[in-house]
Amino acid sequence: MNSPVLLDLSSYKLPQDRNGQARLATLYPALPRNSEQVPFDVYNYEMLFRDPGVLDIIRTGRTIGCFYIESPGMRSLLRKLSVDTFEMLTAASSIIRPGVAESGMMQEFIARHKEPARRTYLVPEMEAILGETYGVMIYQEDVIKIAHHIAGLSLEEADLLRRAMSGKMRSHDAMLHLQQKFFISAQAKGYRLPIVQELWRQIESFAGYAFCKAHSASFALLSFQVAFLKVHYPAEFMAGVLSNGGGYYSAAVYIQECKRLGLTVLLPSVNHSEYEYTGQGVVVRIGLMAIKNLPKTSAETIVQERKKYGQYTGLDNLIARTALGFEDCSKLIRCGTMECFHHTRPTLFRLLDMHFYRRNLRGGFCADLFAHESIELEQQLITSKDFSLAEKCTAEMEIFDYMISSHPLQFFPGFISQPGIIQAADMDKYHGKFARMVGWYMTSKRVRTKKGEIMKFLSLEDLSDTFEAILFPRAYEQFATDTLTMGPFLVSGTIDTEG
Repeated sequence: MNSPVLLDLSSYKLPQDRNGQARLATLYPALPRNSEQVPFDVYNYEMLFRDPGVLDIIRTGRTIGCFYIESPGMRSLLRKLSVDTFEMLTAASSIIRPGVAESGMMQEFIARHKEPARRTYLVPEMEAILGETYGVMIYQEDVIKIAHHIAGLSLEEADLLRRAMSGKMRSHDAMLHLQQKFFISAQAKGYRLPIVQELWRQIESFAGYAFCKAHSASFALLSFQVAFLKVHYPAEFMAGVLSNGGGYYSAAVYIQECKRLGLTVLLPSVNHSEYEYTGQGVVVRIGLMAIKNLPKTSAETIVQERKKYGQYTGLDNLIARTALGFEDCSKLIRCGTMECFHHTRPTLFRLLDMHFYRRNLRGGFCADLFAHESIELEQQLITSKDFSLAEKCTAEMEIFDYMISSHPLQFFPGFISQPGIIQAADMDKYHGKFARMVGWYMTSKRVRTKKGEIMKFLSLEDLSDTFEAILFPRAYEQFATDTLTMGPFLVSGTIDTEG
């Protein structure tokens, strides 16, 4: 994908509510936070697996930011399975792997989970082996069990089969030899050829890197732990995700997730920010690390000097104590880090010019004259008009790659308020119906169909929630170039909340 095109927002005005304040809808108005009563103990597994808030966000797929369970496909799978136990999350963490998914057994597992009547077994002996997973092979251990108990391979040969299809010991010759042994031995035990062929088809699909159960369980455990942190310590958790460089999504997505969680996101500040993002209570503060092209040494100097000798009292004081140059100061002013000095940004830019001009003068008549006139000029600058919201948001997009003061879609009021536009949070009400939606880019993935054609999955968000738009090959061929920007996108199609 080409680099996203940044918007020129200078001509747009943000819609206001009745109190004149900019407003952004929140998706999670009432996450069950009770951190004062819940101890901070992510190793108390009994508590984790019973926590109602944790189970709720996993079951409903509200897991953006949570390790391994935040991708669009995984969040969709969590909702389909209504995952609310550690055992089911362990299974979900494995069936989404390519080996199970591409064999069609992921879809079969989901169907059997929802409809117990579909839980059938190729041979009766498989119920004792795969009863926990409804007769579907989803772990590498399942291959060993089937190869040993059904096909009659020795445990050594069964484990060799597992290793032959793993990433580290992938071997076509070994697989071919074991396939012949598998067919001969299984038919010798009385199993019909079609049954043996289907068993081998499912086993062969595991060449797409299935998990062993212990691996899947360790992932599921970590997912539970981070989900606990998101529920009970959302500000601290989201600040940690952002400081860590994110996960599946860009920082822009996590910033909007903070807002959907009902958190207040504050601009970076030379008097309040750390180098990394910080969170406390219901507030997330952007760290100085988010400022593009600000040297790490400059950011760390600002923080260390402040911790040693107290907050900065003004622009001159900041420069004198940190020796910041003109360019660094310009970046800091433009993205709002000096709002704590109670001047508008245009005022700060003029004061910055005056500071460096005054510093470059070498005494004499000009210096005296400038010093005399600058006092009156500073008084005039205090009343200068601040940047508009659009100008602030444009600066944020350029410096952070995301907006803090607003959401990009809010600069297109006529676009998002068209008649018949469906909100992402209301999609369940329109399952199976044709609808129109508006979204902003989150992430995307291109794949090839079995025919070799290209299609694309677009992850989008509106002001209420996130959603996925699938461009099948014909649609992708028509609109491919349009999907190379951040949006806004107008999407028309049939809503499928189960697919």
